[in-house]
Amino acid sequence: MSMELLSKNTAGIVSALIRQPHWDKAQLQQGIESVLLQIRESAGSHEGYLELLLRNVTFQYANTNTAISFLTQCIEEETFFSHESFQSIMANVPRQVEDSNFLEENMPRFKEFVYKGSTKEEQVTHAESFFIHTKLINNMIVDFIGAFLQPNNSEFMVNFLEYSSRVVIDTVMHYCETYSNLILEELNTIKSA
Repeated sequence: MSMELLSKNTAGIVSALIRQPHWDKAQLQQGIESVLLQIRESAGSHEGYLELLLRNVTFQYANTNTAISFLTQCIEEETFFSHESFQSIMANVPRQVEDSNFLEENMPRFKEFVYKGSTKEEQVTHAESFFIHTKLINNMIVDFIGAFLQPNNSEFMVNFLEYSSRVVIDTVMHYCETYSNLILEELNTIKSA
């Protein structure tokens, strides 16, 4: 399979994934607003809100990295592991993050993205957008792996095993980031309408 075909197939899969009911823009907007409201209410202050968003962004990063590691292992071992094993690994992420220094070690790398802006309003707008972007990417990669592991898709997905894991991961992440940006633009349009 050529790089062009890998790109086309990846784009097709991600495009099909975001047409699923749980990616409906209005439902997505409502869910995100609900999560942000919960974070805001538990924060108590502007600084606390930004700190909680930073913690959540860093947690999403841990989630995404775990998913990427799982997909990398599938490709390198040329094996379709069970969906249950993937769910089990992902379910362990919160405990692993809590039992380690992951948040403390990784929060500084995202601080400049979350705390960007010269006014409190700009900071909040930017922090929320960055949080939403990381959450969308994480959800997309998790959905992609779910489709990858689906036994009914194995005849098609076996084509991905022809490439190095780095090439597949780079391609998948490129499309997850691209679609996340597009969805974020649409959500911002809905929000401002």
